[in-house]
Order: sequence, then C-alpha cells, then structure tokens
Amino acid sequence: MRPGVYVVGDHILSPLGKGSAYHFEQLANGKRAMAPTLDPALSDRPVVIARIDDGQWADELADARRYTRLERLFIRTLQELIGRYDIPLHSRTLVVLATTKGNVGLLHRPEAGFPHERANLSVMAGAIQRYLGFEAPFLTVSNACISGSLAISVAQRLLQHSERYDQAVVVGGDELSKFIVSGFEAFQALANEPCRPFDRDRKGLNLGEAIAAAYLSKVPSDGAVRIAGVGSYNDANHISGPSRTGEGLYRSIRHALSAAGDPSLDFISAHGTATAYNDEMEAVAFNRCGLGNIPTHSLKGYFGHTLGASGLLETILGIHSLRNGRLIPSVGFHEQGTTEALNIITDGVSLPLRTFLKTASGFGGCNIASVFQIG
Repeated sequence: MRPGVYVVGDHILSPLGKGSAYHFEQLANGKRAMAPTLDPALSDRPVVIARIDDGQWADELADARRYTRLERLFIRTLQELIGRYDIPLHSRTLVVLATTKGNVGLLHRPEAGFPHERANLSVMAGAIQRYLGFEAPFLTVSNACISGSLAISVAQRLLQHSERYDQAVVVGGDELSKFIVSGFEAFQALANEPCRPFDRDRKGLNLGEAIAAAYLSKVPSDGAVRIAGVGSYNDANHISGPSRTGEGLYRSIRHALSAAGDPSLDFISAHGTATAYNDEMEAVAFNRCGLGNIPTHSLKGYFGHTLGASGLLETILGIHSLRNGRLIPSVGFHEQGTTEALNIITDGVSLPLRTFLKTASGFGGCNIASVFQIG
C-alpha cells in the first residue's frame, strides 16, 4: 500500500504580507490586495493589480544583484519555510518549483543585465537551488494556471512511488511583467475594478503576484492535511477558452473524488477567475458532478489571479480553513451570475471542517482537481 502524503507546513508571501496564518486572518477580515496602478513598465493605461511591495521583503540577500526579482522572492519564501520547519537540504528532499512565466520579463528588459538564457525555467531554478544549497536539482512544472496545483500532485506521486525522497518542498510563484499584462489585455480579460468571481456583473480578472510554498511529508504531524485524491484531464478545447460543457474539469473532479473514496465535501475552493467563460464552465462542471449545493468560494477577489502560484496559494488557505474551522467568503460576489446555480460563500461561518476540493483550470484545456482531508 502506498504511503499517504501530507501537507505539514506552509508559507505565503503576497501583497498582503508574510506568513500563512497571517494571510488567513487577513482574508477572514475581508482584506483585499488589489489597487489601481499606473506603471508604464506594465501597461500604458491604469490596471487594477495586486503587486508585492519590495520594501516588505527585500532585506538584502548575499550577492543580491546576481538574482532577478522573482528569484529573490522565491529565495526569501523558501528561506522562511526551511527555517521554520528545519527542512533538510540533502538529496532525499525533493523540490518542485511551479511557475507559468518565470523570468520572461527579462526578455524586454535588457538593461537588467541578465543573459537571455536566465528566462529558461531550468536555469532560473538552478540559480535558486544553488543559492539555498539543496543537493537535488529542482523539478520545474509549467502548465498554465494549474501549475501550482499540478506541482503538489507531482510531488505527491514521487513521494509515493519513488524510494529516492523522504519529503518534498513545493513552491509556486510568478511576477507581473508587460508580457503578461499585455497578453491578458489582448484577450480583453482584465477588469477595471476589483474582480467579482461568479457574480452577475463580473467584468473580468485582476492579475496579482504571490509566492507560496508547502512542505510535504509521508509522516503526518499535528494538524497535517492529507492529499486524499487528485485528478487532472486536458479537454483540448481551445488555446485560451474553456470547454462549454466543463468536460475536462468534470473528469478531473470525478477522478479526484473517486481516488479519495468519494468523501463528503465541506467546501470547494474554485478557480473562479471572474471571467465570463471560466466561471460559467466551473458552474457547469460542479453541477454535472452533483456539487452545486456545496459551499464554494474563489479567492481571486483578494489577491487577483496569481498564475503559477494560484493553485498552491489557494490550497494553503483552504488547509488553514480546515484547521481553523472557518469558511472564507467569496469577496465581490453579490448576485448569481452563472446559468447553473452555485452555493457561493458570502459569510465567514465557523463550523467543523474536514474535507475540501480545490480546482484549477488553464489555457490549452488543462484542468486539475484535488481533495484535501484533515485527520
């Protein structure tokens, strides 16, 4: 029988601050990170984004100029996680790094002074690995906006099926750049106000920055949360548009629930980008799975869409919901905005919680669903 894999530690760095427990309390109090920003380095017009203030984390690293801003964000987050949980750096510790774009911003900033190959994900990951002193090379995962959730699944499988590793670190993150902002502007997907997932009057998404990290082990500790089941299917519907029937997400959810033993769900942490098509697709998929009545939220209204960090960031906050016995409201939601009804969480209710479902979807038709369970 394969060993269970548990999330035993975590850390978040975002525009709201540092620390997972701190972030949970900020969200429970309704704190949102988005703000209108005019920065020609990102866009020629104001955009509503959530951007990390470098002043809150930029205590100097050794040889800091040798590392890009994103690399320094990854390093600081991993240093916090390693120090708090005394994580060994030897070869039996697996590290999986998730990002959608990595250092892509370097390609239009030659003045930064980094070679173009630093935009290769493996090169970036190698720089971070060597700085921190991990013996094993990092694995990099880049599969659009399911990257953070997929990295958890990759780490889980390697811990279960390989004798090489005793524990794993999963870290996900992205920073905003003109390349990323202009891409979503081209899709006309950006809202000119804080986003409103699943709401009737939603206008699109906001972009955000975050770095999230989790520590996985085959040995549970107090408060550990088990990765109970994962399913991931690609419906190959369209390069940027989700399936109208939710087929890939439907299959992902069914697989994850079956692998977890078809547990009763206490809540769903949805992808919920606040775009017209994503939210509609998720509502269809949830109802096809008979989950329309399960309390559901999206956390995009707090941080925006943090790309490669989103699945991991939102998983960590879902885990803290389980530990605290408290649901986080889906901020920005006022009126039902999908053809299939959902039970959107609007109040921070306290009640016993044991199991939740995390979903994510991305460009190219990728989808993933993961079940997490405490106790």
